[in-house]
Amino acid sequence: MSTVMLFTFMVAASTGSVAETAKRLRYSKSTVLYHIREVEKACGAELFERDVRGLVLTRSGQKALEISKQLLRKADELKSLPAGNPRKMTEARLRNVGAGSSGSPGRSGR
Repeated sequence: MSTVMLFTFMVAASTGSVAETAKRLRYSKSTVLYHIREVEKACGAELFERDVRGLVLTRSGQKALEISKQLLRKADELKSLPAGNPRKMTEARLRNVGAGSSGSPGRSGR
């Protein structure tokens, strides 16, 4: 399951329609249905009741919608982290790894 699939699920929840979701996201209806099925599979529950009028969230679907909103907010936060110097970031990671072991990376603790 990806954030794209979660977003598709959220749009479907707000529109109540596979066709409208496909139109808004410029996806095929089969892609929208696939995304919804994948989110349902990951959740282990049916998230929508499907009938002639469209899609209606189940109780599990309502909870999944709340969690999806939180997850996508957190994903946006990750994307907004300030860009650093990649070399300095790698050096800092190596120092942290080395500090947790016997000193410098790649050496045994003798």
